[in-house]
Amino acid sequence: MIVLIAEKPSFGADLARIIGAKQRHDGYIDGGTVNGEAAAVTWAFGHLLEIDEGDHNRSLHWQAGNLPVLPSSFGLRVATKDGKPDAGKQKQLKTIETLFANASTIVNCGDAGREGELIQRYIYEYVCNLNPRCRKPVLRLWVSSNTDEAIRKGLASLRPSSEYDSLFLAGKARNEADWLVGLNATEALTLAIRKANPVDRRVFSLGRVQTPTLALVCKRYLENKNFVPTPFWNVRILTESQGKPFHIQSVKRYDTYEEASSVAKRCSISLVTVTEAKHEPREVKAPLLHDLTSLQKEASRRYDYSPDETLSILQDLYEKKLVTYPRTGSQFIPYDMMKTIPRRLAQLASSLPQGHLKDVAQSLAATPFGGLNRRSVNDGKVTDHHALLLEGKGADGLNQRETNIYMLVAERMMEAFSPSCETIVSSYRFTCGGEEFSASSTLVEKPGWKAVQGEGEKDTGKKTNEDNNDPDKVPEEKLPDLKEGAILSAKKVETLEGKTKPKPLYTYDTLVDAMKYAGKEVDDEEIKSTLQECGIGTVATRASILSILVNQRHFLKKEGKKIVPTEVGLETYMLVKDMTISDVEMTGRWEIALSAIADGKMNPADFDKNIRTYTSKITSQLFGLSIGNEMVRAAAADAITCPLCHSVIRVWDDKAICSNRECGLYFNRTVFRKHLSTSTVKHLLEKGYTGLVKGFISTKTGKPFNAWLKLELSEKDGRRYANARLNFEGNSKK
Repeated sequence: MIVLIAEKPSFGADLARIIGAKQRHDGYIDGGTVNGEAAAVTWAFGHLLEIDEGDHNRSLHWQAGNLPVLPSSFGLRVATKDGKPDAGKQKQLKTIETLFANASTIVNCGDAGREGELIQRYIYEYVCNLNPRCRKPVLRLWVSSNTDEAIRKGLASLRPSSEYDSLFLAGKARNEADWLVGLNATEALTLAIRKANPVDRRVFSLGRVQTPTLALVCKRYLENKNFVPTPFWNVRILTESQGKPFHIQSVKRYDTYEEASSVAKRCSISLVTVTEAKHEPREVKAPLLHDLTSLQKEASRRYDYSPDETLSILQDLYEKKLVTYPRTGSQFIPYDMMKTIPRRLAQLASSLPQGHLKDVAQSLAATPFGGLNRRSVNDGKVTDHHALLLEGKGADGLNQRETNIYMLVAERMMEAFSPSCETIVSSYRFTCGGEEFSASSTLVEKPGWKAVQGEGEKDTGKKTNEDNNDPDKVPEEKLPDLKEGAILSAKKVETLEGKTKPKPLYTYDTLVDAMKYAGKEVDDEEIKSTLQECGIGTVATRASILSILVNQRHFLKKEGKKIVPTEVGLETYMLVKDMTISDVEMTGRWEIALSAIADGKMNPADFDKNIRTYTSKITSQLFGLSIGNEMVRAAAADAITCPLCHSVIRVWDDKAICSNRECGLYFNRTVFRKHLSTSTVKHLLEKGYTGLVKGFISTKTGKPFNAWLKLELSEKDGRRYANARLNFEGNSKK
C-alpha cells in the first residue's frame, strides 16, 4: 500500500478525492489507487513535532553556569500546548505510525518548500525511531499549484525523496540555530537583569532573526524622534507662455531667509530665460509579477493588512485553488509556463464583472501570444517556486478580504503581461536674476500597463495643493512647448520655507522591504536582486517574525500605519543595540549560509559549528552585560504589588502572575485584542482602575473603541484571577 501524507487535512482531502479514496477513518482516508497500487491518504496538522529540550527546563532551572546550552544532538517531541503534549497531535502521530508500518511506499506531499520538507522529515524520523517497521522508501510530490491538473501531473512524476535532502538539511539547520540562539540569548539577558535586580522578574526575549528586526525598527524610531530639522528656503516663480501659466523653482536651496528673499527681489524685476529644453522618450517597464513580499507590501499600502494577514488570506485562496503556491520568493515564471498565460487571462476576463478591468483582461487575452510582455519570463530567475498567478475559476463567493488579495494578484498579472508605458519627459532649465530654475512634465503617449489602473490617459504629473505648498517639490504641470532662448516674464515670485525631514517611520510594507534587503535602501533592481539573498529571514518567515514581535512579544505596535517599538521593545533594544545579536548584516550572512545548504553548496556541519561559536559569544556578551542603576531604579519603580497578598507581581509578555505561589493571582494582559502596557497593568492592579485606554477591538464588529478599565477579582477551580472589566463611565473606583 502507498501512503500519501499531506501537511494539512484540507490538502489531504484533495489528494484523497483525486486518487479515488473514499473510505474515511479517524485521521486518514483509504480505498484509492496511485499508479495501479492501493493507496491511503493521511496528514499532519502543520508542525506535529518540536525540538525536545530534554533536561533543560527554561522556566524552572535557569542557572548561569548552565549557559550556553549546546546539546550535542537534538531530539524531537510532540508539539506542546499549555506546556503539555498536544493530545490531538499525539493521536495523529500514532495513526501515521500505523500507516507507515503497513506501507510499501510513502509519498511526502508536504508544502513544496524548506519548512514543508522539515515538517515531513521530522515526522518520518520520529515515527521510525518509535517503530523501525516504518522505514520505507519515500517519494516526493512537488507542486507549485494544488489544482487537480497539477496534482495529477505531480503524482505521475514523483521524485526520490533524496533529491530534496539539501532542502531538509537547510530547514533543520535553521530550526536548530533559532533554538540555540533564542534560548541562550533570552536566558542570558534575563539572568543578567535579575542579577542586577532580583525584583525584576520579566523575561527579555531575544532571537536570531527577531532581535535584528527589532533593531531596525528601534534604530529608525530613535533617529526619527531625535532628528533636529534644519530650515531652508526655495524661490518659486509663476511664469507664462502661449497663454499657459506654470511654475518654475530654484535649483538651489537657500540656508537663510535673507538670501532667498534677496534672490526673490532680483527675480521680481528680471525676465525668465529658457536655457535648456529637452524632450526625451522614456520607457516605463511593466512591473514584475508578485512574489509574496511584493504582494504583502501592496496589501499593506492599499488595505493596511499586516504581512501575516496577507499570507493567511493568500493561503486560503491557494487552498481554494484560486492562486498558485503562496510562499514564493520569485517574481518570474519559466518559459514553458508562458503558454498558460493566455488561458489564465481569458478565464480572468470571463469572471470579472462588466467594467474597465474586464475590458483590459479581454484585450490582453485576445493579444497574439507573441505580443504579450515577457519581462517576468526567465527560467534562470525562478527559485523553488514561480511567481504568483491566478488559477482556473473566478472569485465568486469570496469575502471582501479574499477578494482584495485576489484582485491584487489579478491586477499585477494584467500589468506584468501588458506593454511598457511610453512617455515623453520634457525637462527645462531657466535663469532669472542670476539664479537657475527648473521645471518638468511627463506626457504619456501609450499607457501600456498603466491602463490597468486607469492611469496614463493624460499627463502623469498631478498638481495638488500639497505639492504647491511643499518647498521640496516642483509642482508637475502640463507645460507649454518651450524653445531654448525664449524670454518669459515673472508673474509672481515667492519664497517657500521648508525643513529637512527625518527618514519616515517604518510601515509594514517598508519594514518587509528593509528585512528583505538587510536594511539597505536601494531602488536599483540589479542591486536589490543581490541584496535580497542576504536579507533577514525568508519570504516564508518574515510575516511570522513580525507577528511574533507585535502580537506575542509585544515589542512592536502599530500607531496608525506606522510600526513603532513599545516600552519593553525599546528597553530591550537599548540593552543589546551594540551587541552581535542585533547585527542585521550578520543575520543576513546566516541566511546566505542557509541558502547555500539548500543548494548543496555548504556542509551543514560547518554551519552548525559556526552557529554554536556565535551562540557562545553572544551568551557571554549578554550575561556579562552591566545593568545600569538607572534601569534598576526604573524596574523597581515599575514593580507591581499584588492587590491580594502585597507580594511582587511578575510581568511576562502575555500575562502577570503573583510571585507568591500560595496566592498565584493571574492576570491576562490582552483585553479585547488590546495588549495592556506595564504601566496600565500596574495602575489597574494597584489602584483598581485606569485612565482612558485606547485601541480595544470589538469582537463583534471588528471596530476599535476606547474605554476605562476597572479591576475585578475572582476565583475558579482553586485559582485566583484578576480581570479587567470595561467601564464607559470614566475612571472611577466603582
